[in-house]
Amino acid sequence: MHERVVIRTTIGREEVTAGALFINRDNGTFRYDESYLARPGAFALAPALPLVAGPLSHAGTGPFSDSAPDRWGRKILERAAKRTKLREHEYLLGVADHGRQGATRFFDSDGDEPLAPRRDGVPTELDLPDLITTADQVNEGRRDIAEQQLRRLCDASGSLGGARPKASVTSQQGLWLAKFPKNDDDWDVPGWEGATLVLQRALGIEVPQHKMVRIADKTGRVRNVLLLSRFDRNGETRIPYMSAMTALEAADGDGGDWLDLAEFAQINGADPTELWRRSALGSLIGNADDHLRNHGFLRSGAHWSLSPAFDVNPTPLEEEQSFQLSMFGESNRRPDGMLERDVLALFGVAEPEARSWFKRAEEVLASAMSVASKHVQDEVSQDVMRDRFEDAMTQARALAPDPTSLTRRSDTAQPRVPSGPNGGQFGRRSAPPPADRL
Repeated sequence: MHERVVIRTTIGREEVTAGALFINRDNGTFRYDESYLARPGAFALAPALPLVAGPLSHAGTGPFSDSAPDRWGRKILERAAKRTKLREHEYLLGVADHGRQGATRFFDSDGDEPLAPRRDGVPTELDLPDLITTADQVNEGRRDIAEQQLRRLCDASGSLGGARPKASVTSQQGLWLAKFPKNDDDWDVPGWEGATLVLQRALGIEVPQHKMVRIADKTGRVRNVLLLSRFDRNGETRIPYMSAMTALEAADGDGGDWLDLAEFAQINGADPTELWRRSALGSLIGNADDHLRNHGFLRSGAHWSLSPAFDVNPTPLEEEQSFQLSMFGESNRRPDGMLERDVLALFGVAEPEARSWFKRAEEVLASAMSVASKHVQDEVSQDVMRDRFEDAMTQARALAPDPTSLTRRSDTAQPRVPSGPNGGQFGRRSAPPPADRL
């Protein structure tokens, strides 16, 4: 397989040609366009693709892995192609263009037509019952799925990561990511993710706008679906995105360490103190699925800023817990470890600020079950996490400052939110509320 693919990206609000990817079976060679290298504001598409003239070779999809589908998207592409496995570049180039992650786009050899354009139009919120029904059928391994329905789900699934069913849909408010329940879930996973978004926002962690919708599938069963605004879009403008996996030149399955992530953030102008808050909350609620694909960066002027937090989920307290992202090599990290001197120094957080954040965390986590009642569909699903959040509240209380020796600062945990190219936040993200309310 020899193929030339033109690569485009966005600088500011302008889409430009970055270069060309040459594919030879399972290997690729990328070469920047001379006009791109000479353009003010040009940036490296990935650390593995420095801004230099000449060929840059890689195995598989390499530095373009963020544009390729993860487990769910691969499964859908395989079903649509009626094959059990595709070549890596077939996965990469088979993703529908409208829903691709970030600003990297793939065009034919002449640069005229995007590869894998939408065929039946972009799905909308009104299509959610059909999409969730088809997703259930795929998870069940059904072979009698209507061709048009499978193709529609394939076009909607895109390059968004993870193993859980999802699809990009449009509404009057733009492009959204719909996260579906699985038909064999033990509890309402989308509902708890939605509730956790509210808690994160109250704790100085930037999150996407979200809404919970209840959808009756084709069997009449009512299901919770979490809709998240696509933070890699600003109207019709695509915003360059890079996962932490790509930023650290890692591969799927590499666990990674907060040390490397924090250092990349500092070097590239992102806020490491918010990474501390994200790690601290994850240690409290058992967000063990914190691998490198679940962290990312958006291009902000001449820098890379943190993307809003995503894929943050609590786990039941009784489940064995081992975090995929370690802290100085320790995967079984505890909340009290977030106060260790080396950890605080890494993220640039002072101990009084850290302890004040834990005080705020105690207050916010005390409201977790109330927040869950507005997001999580059933009482059984709510009760699954009750012990987890009671334990998290207890641990946060133990790490909070002694009120007799420290004066509480209500604004300690507020983030420094990076600005977009026009002075506003990228896309539609939720800014933290005042510290005294959810």
